[in-house]
Amino acid sequence: MADGTPQPQSVKQLRQERDRFLAFAFCRADLLLELTADHKIVFASGACRSVFGLSGDEMKGHGLQEFIVEQDQSVVNATLAGMTGGARPEPINIMCRNTKGAPRTLSLTGYFVEDLQRHYFLSCKIPAAPRASSGAEAREAAGAVMHDTASFNKVVSRSLETANDHTLTLLELSNYSTVLDQLDTASQEELHETINSYLRASSDDANSAAAFGEGRFGLIHRPEVDIEQLSSKISAKVKSADPSGLGVEIEKASVILAEAGVGDGNPAQAFDYMVRQFARGGDNGIRLNDLQNGLPKILAQIQRTATEVRSVIADESFRLVFQPIVRLDTRATHHYELLARIDGEIGSPARFIQSAEDLSLIRGFDMAVCRKAISWLRKQGEMTSQRAVAVNLSAQSIGDSVFVETLREQLVALGENRKHILFEITESSRMENPIVANNAIQALRNDGHLVCLDDFGVGEASLQYLRQFQVDILKIDGSYVRECLHDKTSAHILKAIADLCVDLGIDTVAEMVEDDETCKFLTKSGIVFAQGYHFGRPSQEIEVFEQPERRPAVARRLGAQESWG
Repeated sequence: MADGTPQPQSVKQLRQERDRFLAFAFCRADLLLELTADHKIVFASGACRSVFGLSGDEMKGHGLQEFIVEQDQSVVNATLAGMTGGARPEPINIMCRNTKGAPRTLSLTGYFVEDLQRHYFLSCKIPAAPRASSGAEAREAAGAVMHDTASFNKVVSRSLETANDHTLTLLELSNYSTVLDQLDTASQEELHETINSYLRASSDDANSAAAFGEGRFGLIHRPEVDIEQLSSKISAKVKSADPSGLGVEIEKASVILAEAGVGDGNPAQAFDYMVRQFARGGDNGIRLNDLQNGLPKILAQIQRTATEVRSVIADESFRLVFQPIVRLDTRATHHYELLARIDGEIGSPARFIQSAEDLSLIRGFDMAVCRKAISWLRKQGEMTSQRAVAVNLSAQSIGDSVFVETLREQLVALGENRKHILFEITESSRMENPIVANNAIQALRNDGHLVCLDDFGVGEASLQYLRQFQVDILKIDGSYVRECLHDKTSAHILKAIADLCVDLGIDTVAEMVEDDETCKFLTKSGIVFAQGYHFGRPSQEIEVFEQPERRPAVARRLGAQESWG
């Protein structure tokens, strides 16, 4: 028509095109939102009632923030602001208000279109329910709002490759644990959520922040982010929550990723190590003041440490020593634990293992130890000895299917003697995929090897691991054993663990046993095996434990820990 009014057929075609685009959009989304420049909703379609409790038409005219929980409002604002520069952020998870029920998680991304009235177009998806077996899998399935050490290091690695103008900032809140101890559970959670929200809102794509525990945090952010302002907001929030009104001091250090050159080294590996050391805290951790003032020096030292660890692995420049594990009822040796002693000046075995794990080199060391153990057992087989030994495998190794298959192939060389090698699974680094780890454990057990879960009682995942893994032996951490005669709590915990393992058909080992009185208590409590200086210090000559007159002198350990990891 001359006045330009669409013909009925043209209107029908336009509707078909609209519906077609909506259909394509819903292939990847559960609901779609269109917002004005001031974040008012002008279009909503999809699972609106399921997520928000209102229909799409009922949501029109409302501000988006009305449907977002308070702690995540700053995260949403930061995400929308980031879109105005033409960026399409990675999906982030936010908590939405539902008018008829509890808040629920929604994964959100979108795009800002300057030429379409400066509107935002958001694609939203309801995350799948997480599988319960693994924290890492839960993050992939449901998207935890904050990263842990392992997943944050992946963010750092990606940023080193794609966003070198960005900055890594680490923050440590002094006495944060003291503040938390004064709060009830609900107040603790509210404080955690608010701090996490501040960090996420300042991080790249609102999806690049981490909480390491004990008041330590990290984030990757754009250059324009004001870290001093962020620190002031966190400090004010903690002070307002602190019943004493003192709050915390915040120590921080920032590193521009573009300035992370370390010669011919591997920056991603160096940063991974640095973040793990900071996240661990304690006397062995990276000091933020040192990081701020001497990054090139620290990165260079990390590269030297990596070179030393690789050299020990390649040259097998370590020795194996033996420490007996005895049956408490008969005091007969059941098997020996193999402990590594590192040659040269690289440091204590514990420090070496920690470095190898933080540098993701522990698989190579574990395999080198296994090769030496297999070689020793083959020689023992030639002498018809029935000695059995336990070899430590780190969480990283047992969680690597390639490592486990390679190990199983090498164990074939032992033939019938393979039953004389046991494996202790250590928890010094958290297992990222317990399903893979349990498959590996069961494969080793099916091959005829006993498997022991080491250091039970010290890690946050101990009980979870006991539920997830089928094992033959449980080694109880020595901190409970040392105190069992003097501390009722430790004694009750020991007895409870022993009773639980009896019900599960699992044998128990108590480590750090140093006197006969402790042995009697452990026997009465139902513990099956024991290990410690009371039965001999570790020795490179296994024969000394079979000849009482040559047994290494017994002495109390004064807090030392005789283990490889």
